[in-house]
Amino acid sequence: MVLRQPRPKLVLSLTPLIDVVFILLIFFMLASQFVDWHQIKLTPQAQFAGAVSEEQTSSLKLLNDGSFMLDGQAVETVQTAIAALTSQGKGGAIFLEPDNTVEIQNVIDVIEALNGAGLRKVQLSEAAGRAAP
Repeated sequence: MVLRQPRPKLVLSLTPLIDVVFILLIFFMLASQFVDWHQIKLTPQAQFAGAVSEEQTSSLKLLNDGSFMLDGQAVETVQTAIAALTSQGKGGAIFLEPDNTVEIQNVIDVIEALNGAGLRKVQLSEAAGRAAP
């Protein structure tokens, strides 16, 4: 009677599998987006010129200390300015004029707050006394 030799056990190494999973993890981490990117709608200068002649405009100045001037009147927060704009029916065009040293993120936050309140016609304008490039 012929006896069979037992087969040697097959050893499976998990190292290549772990390497592949790690590479896939890195790939998907680099390929995915963690930030919700979106655009801010600003009215182009040419379209805004037509809106100025047809609608009532407001001037909102963003000061360095975080306060605002709405048509020459001091306002503390952007929510107060939005409430004043909507209550007076000034839903038309808005000129947003940031001071020289106001951070761009603060300007974007104000634009997003205005857009969120339904005030879509926002135009950035240069601060008074700022030299044009």
